[in-house]
Amino acid sequence: MRDEKLFNRISDSVSTMPVFDTHEHLMHEEERRGNNLDVFYLFSHYVASDLGASGMAQSDCDKLFDQSIDISKRWDIFAPHFENVKNTSYTKIVLESIKDLFGIEDVNENTYVELSKKLEDTKKSNWYDKVLNEKSNIRHMLNFIENMPGINNQEPQARKDMVAVKNFEDMICICCMEDIFRLEQKYNVSIYSLKDYLALIDRIFEESANMGYKVLKIVIAYLRTIKFEETSLHEADMVFSKIFKLKDYGFFERVDFLSKDELKPLQDFLVHYIIQKAINRGWPVQIHTGLLNGNRGDVSNTNPCFLNNLFLKYRDCRFDIFHAGFPYSQELVAIAKQFANVYFDFCWIQQVSYDLYRDILNLAIETIPSNKIFAFGGDNFIVECTYGSIKKAKEIISGLLYRKVSEGYFSFEDAIKLAEKILYSNPAAVYQVK
Repeated sequence: MRDEKLFNRISDSVSTMPVFDTHEHLMHEEERRGNNLDVFYLFSHYVASDLGASGMAQSDCDKLFDQSIDISKRWDIFAPHFENVKNTSYTKIVLESIKDLFGIEDVNENTYVELSKKLEDTKKSNWYDKVLNEKSNIRHMLNFIENMPGINNQEPQARKDMVAVKNFEDMICICCMEDIFRLEQKYNVSIYSLKDYLALIDRIFEESANMGYKVLKIVIAYLRTIKFEETSLHEADMVFSKIFKLKDYGFFERVDFLSKDELKPLQDFLVHYIIQKAINRGWPVQIHTGLLNGNRGDVSNTNPCFLNNLFLKYRDCRFDIFHAGFPYSQELVAIAKQFANVYFDFCWIQQVSYDLYRDILNLAIETIPSNKIFAFGGDNFIVECTYGSIKKAKEIISGLLYRKVSEGYFSFEDAIKLAEKILYSNPAAVYQVK
């Protein structure tokens, strides 16, 4: 029988704790205000992946976000597929959010118009302040918005509570002369050699630091394996030179490019190079491992065990390893237990599955030193879902800690101390934010 007094003490303590959010993709609020918001905005991120997995055609999914189509017609497309995904945690997070933020119990044919109006009304207020600060008690947030379609990257740190995250995937993943031309035009430089290319990377690091970026993210797992072997400058230069030997078929013709296998030595070299640059600047390095957003990704590329050589080589680097490595979570637990410079980050997992989050967190608590665990990152494009995610994460943490205290694993005081560390103090220390 549950001890309600103990449960409420733990729940009340955890629910009011400040949060360090290790990972988001939130557009600036001014950009959000410039968008037309309706009910389908709430389903444009993770739920869209589930809709695709349930069998919705991509053409129908695209129609949901085409506001030239009457909303009632879009609802008719959406409704039958929505029934297939209402069971998933992705959808549950959305429903939790609208219930608390808008007082709407369910999304259905009777409420979708009202919800759309309420979403539009949020643009009249300082909605981010209310959702992120007042409702979620997020003190600091690492926000990664580079290379996201429709997102303005000119002001990386528009809010005082946001810390800007930089990535170099557009530099790492060049494969043809068109990529070189694009970078030359973007940065107003001439590139004739790998030496020129590395000088450009150096310059971008310098400019990014001056703009307020403080974190490096590596997200190449969406394109290839995360096994980054040590490659010599000569080997990298040989690949880079091959790009310049590709035929230029002109803007309206086909593009000649190197294959993934041919490019790997250059990409591996560049990953090592940017990590060294990050270390020199004192930037922590975030690396995507595990589950890939969207559909038809190759998760076998994303095993955190592939990163072992990085952890051994760069012992002064603080590696924040994302998404609990899932489905390779036990492997990441073993790694984080052994390497002082590797941190176990649960970002996104509370949305993937509530029970998964609970079970992996329980394993991590019993296995990994408590300063190595980061309990929350929303990993959302949609601010309302960040709120729903932190609410659910805190509920799961409270329930798990209640069980651990009831079983005698923790005292009440130790449980509360651990909750504060994994929700705020641990990432704040690693990212050196106060």
